[in-house]
Amino acid sequence: MVVSDRDPEQPDVLVFGGARSGGGPGRPWLRKLGLPAVLAAAVLAAVVAHVAGSSGPVAAPSASPSPVAPSPSPLPSLSSAAPEVTEVGRPLLGVTAPWELFGLGPDGMVRIELARGRITRTAVPPVDSSGPISFLAGPGTAIVRPLDAVAGYAVPDGQPARTLTGPLGASGPALPGPDPAHMWTVVPSNGQVQAMRLTGFDGRPTAASIALPPTTGGNAAPDGAGYLTVYAAGGTYDLRPGSIRRITTGQLLAMGPTGWLTLECDDQLRCFTAAVDRSTWAHRVLGPAISTSGPSGLISPDGRAAAIVTPDSSGAGSVHLIDMSNGKDRRLAVPARADGDGMVWSPDGRWLFVAGTDARVHAIDPTGQDHDLGVRLPLLDELTTRTAP
Repeated sequence: MVVSDRDPEQPDVLVFGGARSGGGPGRPWLRKLGLPAVLAAAVLAAVVAHVAGSSGPVAAPSASPSPVAPSPSPLPSLSSAAPEVTEVGRPLLGVTAPWELFGLGPDGMVRIELARGRITRTAVPPVDSSGPISFLAGPGTAIVRPLDAVAGYAVPDGQPARTLTGPLGASGPALPGPDPAHMWTVVPSNGQVQAMRLTGFDGRPTAASIALPPTTGGNAAPDGAGYLTVYAAGGTYDLRPGSIRRITTGQLLAMGPTGWLTLECDDQLRCFTAAVDRSTWAHRVLGPAISTSGPSGLISPDGRAAAIVTPDSSGAGSVHLIDMSNGKDRRLAVPARADGDGMVWSPDGRWLFVAGTDARVHAIDPTGQDHDLGVRLPLLDELTTRTAP
């Protein structure tokens, strides 16, 4: 069965937002302030992006990102303490590609170079806010940027953390951009967010921007392919420079480079999960409805599986792997956070990483088997990856 939500008269669109709990950082782009729970559950890196991040480069906006501002001055270090480096002496998980895994927790940031077998731990001061935080990793640096008007931090590779200054020092979320070297940052006007601009990790803004419709309240989230989604009357919309398009009238369950997983209902309130193809915008029914109160899950870069978190009867989180070809739901025995934070796919889609409540980073392979990284790590709340620009 194929259904279509597309209005031929309607142009194409995008979103942003996030929060922390228990003093740890949260997935910023996922918890949108002032939105209904179904979309506030619909996030950086992490950002953190984990997913933060958008996993891997995608097509850049049609407006070429030509710099319009000079590079900011060097940032002051917060501490002279050098990062702690551990050489494992072998690749982790057999990874040979040069992508890296980053984690953020109460004790600072961890950079994991899997192919080199190197772990770098860097102290990062706690953010003076319990609100949303963006955690993103780009060329030569990672950033921790709070939504509130308090200090954020940059962590240059191999150097101590520094206070964010200049354009990146402003409050507001930062969301993954369409390539590894850029992110979307807010453009405030009269005290309100009315647009997001494509900005480099060096703080240099480009000419590309996305206007946020007034009805969205300035709240946006990643769309899984380096652009934005927003919730407004009539559903969830995808935004790109100069275009707006509705993804679904239902609930957004997961996002990724190839499309979305949604929860939709017909006129008789018969509900089901559907796969939305990003290239054709066709909606294909996958199977029975899935209920989740957490933020949007993540679809693997190859589009084969979606990972979502649902709360169980004890209040803990359960990770589900959804086969995007047939809707098969596989529940994993991984102690995840109920809020759905701390989860990211590797850029090749080979691994799903989950920051467990047991202070382990779980590496899940395509069969659902749980692998240990084989190294001791501090407690982590957020994960994101970095690929070469």
